[in-house]
Amino acid sequence: HGFTVDAKGRKMSKSLGNVVAPQNVMKQLGADILRLWVASVDYQSDVRISDGILKQISEVYRKIRNTLRFLLGNLEGFDPANDRVDHQALSDLDRYVLIKLQRVIEKTTRAYDRYEFHVVYHTVHNFCTIDLSQFYLDICKDRLYTESLHAPIRKATQTVLYEVLVALIKMIAPILPHTADEAWRYVPGVAEVSVQLTDYPTVDESRYNHTIESLWDWFMEVRDDVLKALENARAQKLIGNSLEASVHLYPSGKVYDLLKGFEELDQLFIVSSVTLHGPDEQAPEDAAAFEHAKVVVARAEGKKCERCWIIDPRVGQVAEHPTLCPDCAETVRRDFSDLAG
Repeated sequence: HGFTVDAKGRKMSKSLGNVVAPQNVMKQLGADILRLWVASVDYQSDVRISDGILKQISEVYRKIRNTLRFLLGNLEGFDPANDRVDHQALSDLDRYVLIKLQRVIEKTTRAYDRYEFHVVYHTVHNFCTIDLSQFYLDICKDRLYTESLHAPIRKATQTVLYEVLVALIKMIAPILPHTADEAWRYVPGVAEVSVQLTDYPTVDESRYNHTIESLWDWFMEVRDDVLKALENARAQKLIGNSLEASVHLYPSGKVYDLLKGFEELDQLFIVSSVTLHGPDEQAPEDAAAFEHAKVVVARAEGKKCERCWIIDPRVGQVAEHPTLCPDCAETVRRDFSDLAG
């Protein structure tokens, strides 16, 4: 095992004033952040610690904690015994995220067995940041916030959130025991009083589907292209929020055929509208060229729905709800009917 050194690789000494006392870290930041730092380093060589490094660790901890808070907050009213949707009834997007979850369980299990705690640290952080926060949770906010309370698509999303939450808490429990137990108290439907009394999650082989995984891995590359185009448009002050955008895609023949199989591209890209142009259509000269397609970002036409925030030319068509798009107006009408019934 290596020595503990400061950020510059120097040994700690009182004369240099670079000593970091564990008890002080725990008083200021909490024991779990100190434990997370321990997990983040490869102890087979010298390990570095400083206030700056601990600040970075705190940001990672905040990301994990905020992910747990989001998952818990959006499971309000969800009863896993009655509300869970069968796996085969889930959308390919939902199943793709559960495949990614199995990959994370598989990788962290192997890392724990080999005492490679830094691998667990990076795997969990990347899952929370990339697969969840920047992708699935971002896309699903519309389902969770604007769909009817008991809508099948909302229950399907909550089913995925529940599976992810339970597995995630169990995976971090050896490293962040206090945080894991705090979150566990609010998980609906669990019998154990502490997550430490549960078994580590195991890989569910039935979740794997190579066709879905490879197709959505490919889609993520296309999505990265669109996100770059949106970022360029934002830098040029053409749009602010991504929902202010209307996206035009000009893919090659093969990419076009694949993209046609994806429903609701506007929701997947988190924009107000997407137009998929055929391979025989010529892209404008100012289109941004990427690996998979040429992309044009324009300002979306219409008014902003005050409920879902999508810019839609149909806003105001429903007389009873002049500030809503027809989809939100129908949801509100249905919810009021359910309450009245």
